[in-house]
Amino acid sequence: MLKDGDRFRLVRGPSMGRFRRRPRREAGYTLVELMMTASILALVALMAAPLMVQSTRFFLLTRAKVEIQRDARQVMETVTKALRQAQSNTLVVDRANASQPHYSRLRFTTINGASHTFFQSGTQLRHTTSAGTKTLSEHVRFMSFYFPRSNDMSIISVSLTFEKGTFEGKTKALHVASERVRVMN
Repeated sequence: MLKDGDRFRLVRGPSMGRFRRRPRREAGYTLVELMMTASILALVALMAAPLMVQSTRFFLLTRAKVEIQRDARQVMETVTKALRQAQSNTLVVDRANASQPHYSRLRFTTINGASHTFFQSGTQLRHTTSAGTKTLSEHVRFMSFYFPRSNDMSIISVSLTFEKGTFEGKTKALHVASERVRVMN
């Protein structure tokens, strides 16, 4: 006798008049279904891994570009603001020491008598005043101060190259900033 909770169902047999009991299918997944699901998930993971690497690389490169562009704007603003207040007869362009690039240090005195020095030390751009030394940027690759016209010492050109590593040490973001500044005094 069958009860409501039994795990059998009645099916018609070949004689069409008699019923026989057949076990009901168990709930769950077969091994074939599990293997197909695992293989599909593996394919999706194989396609997603390079996509994740590329999106991470893009994000880090974009962030590095934004950071060095911001540094370039801030440094150029600081240098040009100070240079406009300089006395043209006090401008000295040289290098801090033999390990630094030529023309990578600028010294001058403003009309107020304050002395300023901008120089490159490794990858740092530093600004020295009577108040002390301040690092303006940590990502300077190259810095150069020069007079575009040798007969006019009231115009000085400032060139900066910023560099920052982005991903796995393989790619770097570069930004070049160049500006001519007229010394007002």
